[in-house]
Amino acid sequence: MNKYLIATSAIFFVIFIVNDLFNTERVPLNTPLPDNAPFTVSNQFDGEWEGKRTDISGDNICLQTRIIGKIKEGKVSLRLMYNNTYLEGFVSDTGELALFADSQKWGYRFTGSADSDQINGNWKVTNAPCNGTWQLAKTS
Repeated sequence: MNKYLIATSAIFFVIFIVNDLFNTERVPLNTPLPDNAPFTVSNQFDGEWEGKRTDISGDNICLQTRIIGKIKEGKVSLRLMYNNTYLEGFVSDTGELALFADSQKWGYRFTGSADSDQINGNWKVTNAPCNGTWQLAKTS
């Protein structure tokens, strides 16, 4: 009788776990680009931009990469070259950036600010040890 009780309990436990796994709604790693900026956007930083992202964690999955992109009418569109992740967002007249990544694998968080011809900031990945700095220079 104990064997049947243990077997039945084990079966219900497995069913409960599997049901819980498959009925859980997945939370996205990155917040999608909103329709509107959280501030008034500015076109004073419009142009082509190029630079790099540097890792300081020392983990071998966190490679340095080039970043290229543009700002047009205050809308930021950048691309991490090594994995083709896009960072999109907005820039304010004070240079504040609001950036959103499109990666479905990595939880990127980029913060930074722009001045007349450069952008500097910090970055991290929420689901990996990667973190560091990033810099862009205006090329046009």
